[in-house]
Amino acid sequence: MPLLDVPRAEEYVSLIRARLSEKTANHCISATELMLTIADRVGIAAAQCVQAGLLHDLCKGMSDEDLLAAARRCDIPVSDVSLRKPKLLHGPVSAEECRRVLGIDDEDVLDAIRWHTTGHPEMSTTGLALYFADFSEPLRTHPEAAEARAILTNEGFMPALIYVSGKKLHHVLTKTVVDPNTLAFHNWLQRKR
Repeated sequence: MPLLDVPRAEEYVSLIRARLSEKTANHCISATELMLTIADRVGIAAAQCVQAGLLHDLCKGMSDEDLLAAARRCDIPVSDVSLRKPKLLHGPVSAEECRRVLGIDDEDVLDAIRWHTTGHPEMSTTGLALYFADFSEPLRTHPEAAEARAILTNEGFMPALIYVSGKKLHHVLTKTVVDPNTLAFHNWLQRKR
């Protein structure tokens, strides 16, 4: 199903084009299109793909100070990790804006947006699809994105998802700030396998 055939898709595309850089808006559109290609295979609705995919980075353009202020306003817990790396709050803040401003009430979509950067144990299929698409969409230039899509084609969704999680975990372990959800999510996926 073409992206713009889904209800409210045009509204969401206009919103992200107004609020985000061209590169980030195009990334959101590409991630959505990838989600739509796997929707039937993994069992998620086109509307969930469009909402989660298009809106997952809705607040990514906010400054660190604005993200921290928005998190506090929305009663989003701010961990020590988020205090040190406020950009990690763009998912939770985007989810709350989708709920409060756009009226989205699908908890699978909201959780997908909330946890798309770090992952989280017990994520719904919508969340897993967004986590995969955020990393692997075709506009991503790192070679691991193409490899993840190849694994999806050749081996299936779960091996591709575990590949993405492993690559993201390896990347964050090289950083000084590591969100514990990333490790917990990867371990959960390994057990789920």
